[in-house]
Parts: sequence; C-alpha cells; structure tokens
Amino acid sequence: MWKDDICFGQSVGKKFNVDGSARKFTGNTMICLLDHDSEVFLRTVKERDLISTAFPRTVFSSLPDESLHMTAIEGVCDSVRKDGYWTSLLPLDAPLAEVDDLFEEKWRGVPAFPSVNMRFDDLWIESGICIGLYPDTYSDDVLIRDWRDSVSEIMGLRFPGHDRYRFHISLGYGISMPGEKEMAALEVFKNEFDMECRKEGFTFTVPPAAMTYFDSMLFFSKVRIPRA
Repeated sequence: MWKDDICFGQSVGKKFNVDGSARKFTGNTMICLLDHDSEVFLRTVKERDLISTAFPRTVFSSLPDESLHMTAIEGVCDSVRKDGYWTSLLPLDAPLAEVDDLFEEKWRGVPAFPSVNMRFDDLWIESGICIGLYPDTYSDDVLIRDWRDSVSEIMGLRFPGHDRYRFHISLGYGISMPGEKEMAALEVFKNEFDMECRKEGFTFTVPPAAMTYFDSMLFFSKVRIPRA
C-alpha cells in the first residue's frame, strides 16, 4: 500500500532544512530538463501547484520551474561518497571538481540520447512527491535502458537498482510526515491523478539529456559551476 512507503523527512539535513528551504547539496547529473513551452511542463506545473498550495512548506517543499526534469542517469553527489554511488573511474576521495572534469570529457563520447516517449503512470509518493513515468512502448524501454547502460560503462556509474530504475519527474520533497488531514488530502491527489493517468494515458517525447551541475536541488546548470 502506497501509504506504507511514505518517508517524508529523509532529505532534511541533507538536501533541505526543517523549514523547507534548500541546503547546499553539490554534485552532477544527466537529466532531461522540461521545455517550458511543452505540454508535459504545463501539466507538471499544474500538478505541483495544486499539491503545494495544500501543504505548508514545512511538510512539502515544491521545486521551482527551473528544476523540473526527468533524470536520465544519476551522477555523483559530493556528500555521498561510498562504493556503488560514485564513479568507479576515480577514488572516493577525488575532489568533485575532478569528477566534473572527467564527466565533461566523457560526456563528449556518450551516444546521442534516443527519441523515446514516456507516459504518466501515477503519482508516486515516497520521500517526496513525483510523477511516475513509464516508457510508452517496449521499444522505448529498450532504447532508454540501452542508452543508460552505455553511459554507465563510459562514466563508471552503475548505482544499485540500475536495471530497475524508475523514471519520474520530482515535484518536491517531503519535509515532515503528513498529519491525518494532510494524509487524506494526499490520498485524494493520488487517486485523482492515478485515475486520470489510466483514463487519458498522456504521453510525451522526452527532451534530450544534458550533462548538468548543481549546488542545490533548485537549479541544474548545463555550464560548469565553481567548486569550493
């Protein structure tokens, strides 16, 4: 049952503060930023705004327009230095700037991101609230997972669950566990969104993936950023 999976608060002290504000959290990642003129962006913003207006930021901290994306394959986070969550091409104590150097170089050899379609699957509520995505066809699934395997090999990235990675668009992060009324509201949002997904089956073409760099969850830059 989805309610048993809710674990709001996991990102507090890491990515966010208890008041819902973003903490410094540095790293790099390969993502598909949503085009602000696209239908998928408009639908995502609509759902995010609907949810965020129902909860205080101390319960749910929504992400800004500039941050909305689908992760193609995860990079590394400076504060998560352990086997399985770091590139195998560099030691665990390598400076983040050195990883950025490596990934910037390796990205030039990454195959072109395939043209794949995703469909809205459900409202995925766990440590935050996301729009769960699923490849629209078997061919789409094969294309994007083959691409992920190629990038994994080139960049030395193969996180736990690589083959079962669930694609999604994050709407925001859970800051504290919902109370009874908030949980009831979440259930309504989920039921309505899931029903709409089953009824309509909205699909979209995923934008091309980009190598990006971040200092927090609020903005992902395609241009290298200074590292302290």
